[in-house]
Amino acid sequence: MEKKSTGHTVYHQIRRVSVLGILVAMVLATGAGLSLNLMQERRSRNDTLITAVQAVSHTLTITDGDDPGRLMEYVNRTVQGISGIDLFAVYDAEGQPVYLQDVTGSTDGVDALEPLDETLMGKLSSSENALLDDARAPQGADHCAYAAVYRTDGTVKGYVMAGLYLSSIRSTGLRTLGVYLLIGAAALGVGAFLSLRLAQRIKSDLLGYEPDAFRDLFLRRMELLDALDEGLLAIDREERIIYINRAAAEMLSLDKSAVIGKALSEVYPQSTIPRVIHTEQPEYNIGLESLHHVRILSDRMPVRRDGQIVGAVAIFRNRTEVAHLARELTGVQHMVEAMRAYTHEFMNKLHVILGLLQLGEAKQAEDYVLQLTQTKALSVGRISQSIAEPSVAALLIGKSCRAAELGVRLTLDPESHLSADTHYLPASGMITILGNLIENAFDAFGNAPSDILHEIDVSVRESERGLILSVDDNACGMPEEIREHIFERGSTSKGEGHGTGLFLVKSVVDAYGGEIRVESTQGVGSSFIITFRPPQQADT
Repeated sequence: MEKKSTGHTVYHQIRRVSVLGILVAMVLATGAGLSLNLMQERRSRNDTLITAVQAVSHTLTITDGDDPGRLMEYVNRTVQGISGIDLFAVYDAEGQPVYLQDVTGSTDGVDALEPLDETLMGKLSSSENALLDDARAPQGADHCAYAAVYRTDGTVKGYVMAGLYLSSIRSTGLRTLGVYLLIGAAALGVGAFLSLRLAQRIKSDLLGYEPDAFRDLFLRRMELLDALDEGLLAIDREERIIYINRAAAEMLSLDKSAVIGKALSEVYPQSTIPRVIHTEQPEYNIGLESLHHVRILSDRMPVRRDGQIVGAVAIFRNRTEVAHLARELTGVQHMVEAMRAYTHEFMNKLHVILGLLQLGEAKQAEDYVLQLTQTKALSVGRISQSIAEPSVAALLIGKSCRAAELGVRLTLDPESHLSADTHYLPASGMITILGNLIENAFDAFGNAPSDILHEIDVSVRESERGLILSVDDNACGMPEEIREHIFERGSTSKGEGHGTGLFLVKSVVDAYGGEIRVESTQGVGSSFIITFRPPQQADT
């Protein structure tokens, strides 16, 4: 509803502004044109009046002494042949009117004329040119031209006058104004129609929003796109970059402000995004093989407008950290490391046996194999009997091998017990907890004295009252300021690349409603005790 209202408002605002602008322009243009036209009309009237009196005065001068009747008949024909004057008069040498020709027929006769002013006659007698003088215009005339008529000896024998009535001048002005108003009205109609079309076009382009509202909406959406973790990159038909958000610039190691408007091939030559413009088919989950430092998946699709391809947009998803977290959360990484340690220990034992055989100590090699078999069988058998979940048992066996390589004694509490179908948390969660806690204990021995036996005790106890997981070490312990932040992501004293293990432990514990307690004394060691209670007890 608001969208229609705002669209209706912008429509009428644009229309009003356009019509107002056209109206102002029309008034200015009409006023300027009318002024110029009236000035031209005035010059034309003056030229017509002066030409008329000069023509008649020259004729009367040349025909000096002819029959006055024939002269007046000639003057009458001459006046009727001149357009643009309302009346013509002839005066004698004393300024008395002797002839009057009124083209409009509004004057009865020569008696309607007054004698010429002596000042005017003096001006005419001293000048051979026609004069324009409205101050002494005859009654009813408003604009007149005068000229003197000379005899052959150079003396003045009379005067002639041509004039226009005010009504004729006004009629000419009104006629001109009417023409301009008609043109202006036509221009206003055309402008109103064009403004209507313009308003409709802008309304359509702005999707019915007000310009300010559309601008705010655009800026908010740009901020939202910049805040996304997914990268966005858009190109036009000419394969120039028209938009890139913050995430895409970081993934592709580009300067966001510097690449806008540049060709994609110039800033990212290995890109295959333009391919969808030519194939007109979207592509999904495309791996960016050109980027080796991160794992990027990209979706690309062509952008259409009015059925035509106008560009393409690509969405980038960084899967590097997600893949790493997935391995940690499912325990795959710990299982792989445990199996690697088990394989490494097995290879070491094989090398010892091979060496004894090459030395010819077959009996000693046989005894060594039997000893290993019994020891390993005892260790594996103890873990397998206590831990019925295969993946958790495999993890503990692998960690035992890893501990042997590091010179650490890892023991499983004889009272430990875990069923194959425990309902407290899935095996992947248990692998995440035990794997990270044991690895954390291994790392802790890096700062512990080397003259004491390094020991890690693991306990897994399951009963109807709950599940308890604990990992104890006799390493150097932790100071209070470190213990307060050990479960925060990235919090570590081991350098770059660490600080995720205990964060994942805490995430799994919280996800399954468990509790975690840490006891640590500097110079003595640390203990991590995790408890999961049955659902009904957790609710109470």
